[in-house]
Amino acid sequence: MSHVHQEGASDHMLILAAVLPALVLLAVVYAADRHKERPRRVLPLFVVGALVVLPAGLCERYLLDLYAATPNPPTGFVASLVTAFFVAGITEEAFKGFAFLRLVYHRPIFSEMYDGVLYAVAISLGFAAVENILYVTSDGLQTAFVRAFTAVPAHGLFGVAMGSYFGKAKFSSAPLWPAFAVPALLHGAYDAFALAHGFWANIALIGYLMWLVRFSWIKAATARVSDRFEGHRTS
Repeated sequence: MSHVHQEGASDHMLILAAVLPALVLLAVVYAADRHKERPRRVLPLFVVGALVVLPAGLCERYLLDLYAATPNPPTGFVASLVTAFFVAGITEEAFKGFAFLRLVYHRPIFSEMYDGVLYAVAISLGFAAVENILYVTSDGLQTAFVRAFTAVPAHGLFGVAMGSYFGKAKFSSAPLWPAFAVPALLHGAYDAFALAHGFWANIALIGYLMWLVRFSWIKAATARVSDRFEGHRTS
């Protein structure tokens, strides 16, 4: 009986370790919002991001099977690039982006630039939380620690980019396609480094994450400054 309780406690700890980084990052992005959105607007989008994992995963599996079924599919570096950009990057960011477009973009809750950042990050981190649960419950706490500083914040940073470009499209008459294309490219580049393995690939991944933090910080700060001086808020 005690063994069963220990296993149950261990599973709960793994799930908590998987989800907590996403919730902490969402709290940081939420705290930076000048006009605090109601949590009942933000948390459901976190749940939507979590639910998006299933259809995105099925689509990725189909694309991988389709690639494997092609005559003499390239392997090695080329296969890694296909997986990184055309399977993971495009698919996952497309599902997140369409969720944002359907549930946020045309609604009154999207009334200023930073709203786009906050809501897109909520969707992205919900996705990251469930993805992290799948990895951590399979590979253990060491994986939870590594992904807490790599994959989970990366998803959040992709969300910052997505939300900022959705904001530009809504409030500055900019085209909508960068809200899908830029996060997909950022995601694909991350996965390309992650799939490469090896010492230098890991160094490159760390350098890329540092650049991605700076890039996303500028995007989020620009959105906040735009809200302050242009007065987008309508509700």
